[in-house]
Amino acid sequence: MTCVDAQPQLHTYLDGELDLNASLGIEKHLESCDACSREYRKLELLRAEIADADLDFTSDAVLRRLRASVERQGELTGLAGWKSALRSPALLAAAAAVLILALYLPGRFSTGNHDSMDREIVDSHLRSLLAGHLIDIPSSDQHTVKPWFQGKLEFSPPVPDLGAQGFVLAGGRLDVIAARKVAVIVYKRREHVINLWISPQSSGPSEPELTEINNYHLLSWSKDGMLYRAVSDLNVGELRTFADAIRSK
Repeated sequence: MTCVDAQPQLHTYLDGELDLNASLGIEKHLESCDACSREYRKLELLRAEIADADLDFTSDAVLRRLRASVERQGELTGLAGWKSALRSPALLAAAAAVLILALYLPGRFSTGNHDSMDREIVDSHLRSLLAGHLIDIPSSDQHTVKPWFQGKLEFSPPVPDLGAQGFVLAGGRLDVIAARKVAVIVYKRREHVINLWISPQSSGPSEPELTEINNYHLLSWSKDGMLYRAVSDLNVGELRTFADAIRSK
C-alpha cells in the first residue's frame, strides 16, 4: 500500500469503518511510513480535543441554553422584553421541538463522548488482532496474570477464571483508552478472541449495554467499582453469557 492509497482512508480507519483486511493494510502501512503515521497522529489528537471539548448537545443542555437566552433577553429589555421573547415564534418552535425530543427520544439527542469511546475500544480490538499486539503477559493462570499488572496501573484489575464456562484465559496487556491506562484481559472461545477492558468506575453497578460497530459486539457494564467493556465477533448470546459469568463472580 502506498501513501496515495492510505491517506484517503485514514479518517475511515480512525472511525473504525474499514473491514478487517483494509484495517490490517492501513496498520501495516503506518508501521513503515513516518509521513502517514504523523498524519494519523494529528487526526487522533484532533479527535481527542473534540472529545474533551464541551460539545454536549443533549436536550437538557439545549433547554438550559434556551432559558439562558431568554433570561439575557429579559435582563436587556425588562418585563416587556420577557413577554416579547416568549411570544417569539422561532423561540416557541425551538422550545417545542426540544420538549418533543426530551419526551420521546430520551438519551438519543446527544453527541457526547460515548460513541467516540465505543469506536476507540473497537479500534483497539482490531489493532490487538495483529501479530504481537494481543498479549503482553501470555498465561492461562489468573495468579500469573493478575500480579503482572502490579506497579503498572493505579488499580488492581480482577482476573476471573472462566474456564469452567468455556472461556479460556489467554493473558493480559496494558492499553490506553481516553488517555488513561487500562487493563485488558484476553479470553478465547473456540477461535474467537474476547478483549475485556477494565478500568475504575465511580458509579454504581449497571446492566450490560450492547453496542454494535462494524459487525463487532461491545458489551459495557459496571460492577464493584469497575467498568467492564468486552468486545468480540463472538455471537451476542455467547458474549452475554461471558458477561454474566463475570458479573456472577
